[in-house]
Amino acid sequence: MNPSSPIDQILRKMGGAPHPPRAHAGPQQIPWSDPAFSARMLEVHLDPTTHMASRQPEVIQKHTDWLAAHLRATGRPADQTHILDVGCGPGLYQFPLAEQGFRNTGIDFAPEALTWARQEAQRRGLDCTFLEMDLTALPDDLPRQVGPVDAITFWFGEFHSFRREQARDFLPRLAACLRPGGTFFLEYQPWDLFVQEDATEWSWEQQSVFCDTPHLWLQEFGWDAQECAEVHVHWILDLDSGKLDRYQQCHFAWTEEELVAALRDAGLVDPMFHEPIAQAGEEFEFPVLTVRRAAP
Repeated sequence: MNPSSPIDQILRKMGGAPHPPRAHAGPQQIPWSDPAFSARMLEVHLDPTTHMASRQPEVIQKHTDWLAAHLRATGRPADQTHILDVGCGPGLYQFPLAEQGFRNTGIDFAPEALTWARQEAQRRGLDCTFLEMDLTALPDDLPRQVGPVDAITFWFGEFHSFRREQARDFLPRLAACLRPGGTFFLEYQPWDLFVQEDATEWSWEQQSVFCDTPHLWLQEFGWDAQECAEVHVHWILDLDSGKLDRYQQCHFAWTEEELVAALRDAGLVDPMFHEPIAQAGEEFEFPVLTVRRAAP
């Protein structure tokens, strides 16, 4: 084969990558903040028939009703209860809570989702604020920017997308936003739900979140035992240009004991474990761990 041919270059690029994939053997380059990717992902978020990016409306409603009941049990009026939603996307969790009178602030770094959320909140007259922030680079004045909050929510198991050192850095920064006694709600993926095996699959797509034009989508799944991480690689071969892109995402497994210890180090205490709220199945939701900010 001609070493300068496009096919040869594609095969060499793919062959030169680690197989099975490993957690830190490539850029963590799911382009969440890229405007084009963000716009395609927003379409999936807003599709009520899929769980791929967000959840179906009935599941979200069960989650927000459960959260509202928990917060009302504290005796604090809804209009005096401020919720910070981490990784808020287009605000689908915030809107039903705002309709029940709760104040809401969301942080994310997907620009199109945030733009849509702001416009939708304004259209519906809801008390919601949306801030563009990267969890791995939170500002030192985060508590001032979001104001004191009574609850922090972190849904979808997205906590596991971050390396342990990153999580241990942002957890105390988030906890500092809580009033003493405020509650942190963490939806976490149990250790035994991580797939600890290697696999591959491919499909031909006319369009996906990674590409607007017809493309071959090859996926590799690997378990990195050293990092205790699921690794998911997406190879995208564009039909029109012949361009090959590689995207990698990791999900890091924590034991319940490790989670509790990391939260305790962030000043969050009194852990309580809750079964999945909507009972929608382990493919669609996870248990919730609640902790509260210790009194000074």
